[in-house]
Amino acid sequence: MEEKKRISVLFSRYVSGDAKKKEIAEMLELLKDETADGDLNAEMEHFWNHLQPAGENVDWNKMYDTAVSADGKMKVVKTNRTVWLSAAAMLIGIMSVAIWFTVYKSASDTVRYVTGKAGAGKTMIVYLNDGTKVTLNSGSELRYPETFDGKKREVYLSGEAYFEVAHNPEKSFQVHSGKVVTSVLGTSFNVMAYPRLSKMTVTVLTGKVAVKNNDSKQLVMLLPKQRASLTAGNVVFAVDSVKDLGDMVAWSKGELVFNNATLEEIALKVSNRYGVNVNVLNAGKSQRRITGTFNKQSFIEIMDAVTHLTETKYKKTNSDFTIY
Repeated sequence: MEEKKRISVLFSRYVSGDAKKKEIAEMLELLKDETADGDLNAEMEHFWNHLQPAGENVDWNKMYDTAVSADGKMKVVKTNRTVWLSAAAMLIGIMSVAIWFTVYKSASDTVRYVTGKAGAGKTMIVYLNDGTKVTLNSGSELRYPETFDGKKREVYLSGEAYFEVAHNPEKSFQVHSGKVVTSVLGTSFNVMAYPRLSKMTVTVLTGKVAVKNNDSKQLVMLLPKQRASLTAGNVVFAVDSVKDLGDMVAWSKGELVFNNATLEEIALKVSNRYGVNVNVLNAGKSQRRITGTFNKQSFIEIMDAVTHLTETKYKKTNSDFTIY
């Protein structure tokens, strides 16, 4: 009985992709026992019944014949009502069947994605089917499924967005932005991840948020008024506190609030707000910082103020503006 349970555990870990090398080796050892074939058959059948559409019968012999003919290294060593493979080739057999399951499921359960994009000088509100509200900043793009049918609610962001996530303890909500993944169950937070910026940030307004760097595998937990920043070239998050959360989402109300912001970030936010392309020519000057709030000022008034405070100048080239 214990051996049967162990085969069940190891098989489940293998088909989910979580099995380690020593666990795979252990499974192969257990399957050398001829009495183990019924145990594995039960697990395979249970696995298939979990994935297949209701009412569809499975021809196990045909499935194994297909797996065997697909790989010349696999040899049939026993034939009864069920066809079994040698223990040495069992791993390949399981792999073939698992891949067959995956392809079948993908073909029948294709996820349909929708893309929302905020135009130049505009913001856009997207309502997801779970009740989540997402406000996109200008020039930002959100790719999301029509419905969240899986175990997770996953969306993909390029740019900046303010998320007000509907609470669901059964399905975590994940935002993929470059190499960073932000995970929550239900909360509100802001993500700024424009490809042209050298830094991306995640700021929490309410609840608890987990932020992970897929490259370094670093994981940080953030509480309200905390912000995680990742600068290009670094693998570790910098975490600090935010004094005024309203400043973090002021852009969603048409305001420009700069709190010790770099000239690089300011140029991007001004570009987004007015739909005008603003570049910083000098890389060294792009990291100069200022603090200020702009609401009803014109584009030229803001450019004059920003360049004065950063001791820079600007000029118009064609339809663009360059700070130097």
